[in-house]
Amino acid sequence: MVGKVTHEVLPGGLSERDKDVIAAEFERGRKAHTIAREIRKHPSTVQWFLYREGLQGPRYGSLKPYRRGGRWVTPFSPEEDAFIVALRLEGLGPTQIARRASARFDTQRNMHTIQCRLVMLAARDTATEAA
Repeated sequence: MVGKVTHEVLPGGLSERDKDVIAAEFERGRKAHTIAREIRKHPSTVQWFLYREGLQGPRYGSLKPYRRGGRWVTPFSPEEDAFIVALRLEGLGPTQIARRASARFDTQRNMHTIQCRLVMLAARDTATEAA
């Protein structure tokens, strides 16, 4: 979700109607930024809803680091995802997982990044099980 929002964004979270519209429009094949424009929310708000609800799972494209918003981003690999899930199942918290993943995969992961990724992975797995 790169680029500037070119429409007026309404403050606040998503209403139940917004959530229904997002789910329906995404199922019709519309992209998060298009849906966001329609409901006047930020594209990343819509994208996070899709991830959190398991409607869209994490994607694995290029694993090369890239710049986004002036920061370097290192994408998660399937191996790193499996590693962080295994550590979570062992009972480790996000801070401990971030430290171990950073060392093992030579990345800079923090607690928040790990928490978000685990939510995305759990939602994806739940949605897959329900299908």
